[in-house]
Amino acid sequence: MSIRVADHLPSDTAAAAAAALTPVAHEMQGSKILAIAGQVRQMVAEGHDVCNLTVGDFSPAHFRVPAAISEGTARAVAEGHTNYPPADGIPELKQAVVDLYARELGLVYPPGSVCVGSGARPPIYAAWRLFVEPGDKTVSFLPAWNVGYYAHLTQSDHHFVPTSVETNFFPTVDQATEAIRGARLVILNSPLNPTGTVIDKEVLRGIAQAIVDENKGRERPCMLVYDQVYWMLTAEGIEHFNPVALVPEVAPYVVQVDAISKCFAATGLRVGWGVLPPYLQAKMKGLVGHMGSWAPRPVQLATAEFLQDPAAVAAYMTEIRGALGARLGKLHGAITDMKARGLPVDSIAPQGAIYLSFRVDLVGRRFDSNEEIRRWMLEEAGLAVVPFQAFDLQGDTGWFRMSVGACGLDELDRSMERLDGILSSC
Repeated sequence: MSIRVADHLPSDTAAAAAAALTPVAHEMQGSKILAIAGQVRQMVAEGHDVCNLTVGDFSPAHFRVPAAISEGTARAVAEGHTNYPPADGIPELKQAVVDLYARELGLVYPPGSVCVGSGARPPIYAAWRLFVEPGDKTVSFLPAWNVGYYAHLTQSDHHFVPTSVETNFFPTVDQATEAIRGARLVILNSPLNPTGTVIDKEVLRGIAQAIVDENKGRERPCMLVYDQVYWMLTAEGIEHFNPVALVPEVAPYVVQVDAISKCFAATGLRVGWGVLPPYLQAKMKGLVGHMGSWAPRPVQLATAEFLQDPAAVAAYMTEIRGALGARLGKLHGAITDMKARGLPVDSIAPQGAIYLSFRVDLVGRRFDSNEEIRRWMLEEAGLAVVPFQAFDLQGDTGWFRMSVGACGLDELDRSMERLDGILSSC
């Protein structure tokens, strides 16, 4: 005998969910980016030709993880390394991260500073839980990825500080200094998702020094989460900067977040880490452990081995930076050409990550909102992009994110031709 479970569930599911969930869980919102991606998948399933520049992921058809990681993972599984890893990561990977930071960033951390998780999200969320109580002031600079969701989950008093294209979509030192007064947590990401821009050295130095100054005499310090998951993907001629390298005195207040997800096109292998003062690491380890968000042991072993081969890392980074640069350059070049011919578009020259900031200046001229423009480009040109509202920057400014990890050069050519066509007919 089979039981149809659906026959025993309430008919008013909305009311049932509201009664069962906590207010925080009930009010939690899903990802706007993933909602747009769902629309794209539906159109593709219906047979439409869509250039998908929405999700910050990599298509294995165009970007493969380093062979050493995929082969090393398979070898570790075959050798039986399939039991639980330590909650904060295997010693080999923690040491490899320490060596990488010493070699590439000039920062010598003890291995006890590293807490490995299943990607960058667990250490980010753990940092919120470690330092933020309900009602605490938290700060981020707009646009930025996912911060609003974490602020909601922790019930912080969150302050979104808007930026603009004139400052490369980063705050000024004066803006940041004013914003962090009384804050418990500040979030900063460079290269920046969604804009693909990189923070200026002196701006980062000023923000780091402002945090040092803010913490003088405070009982509970203001902490900085520095998300540098894209730091190896800077464009040619662009340099990545680190707050601790610029202002060593800020080290007690910084949680650095990193992962193999983007720099090694390994989003699905789920290995990331936080680097923080060792006297705080044990508590992050506890949170990651209770969440069960440790990275798989076979991938940790393979990643550790790969990171300890600087020549192999350098060779892979040359390859992936070249492939990403070609795609970002093609988009920026096409948009720049359209702009030169008087079409209402603009973009920022690629600086880092896998993103291009792209503007369609038609709000108030033909459309009333970014959402109307987004749907128009998707339906008329098969071009799928994400508006900056998905990154908490409110206002219909015409700015969108293009993400190039899941498309080929020919596909980009076709999408730019279609975009040119619909813009020319406006």
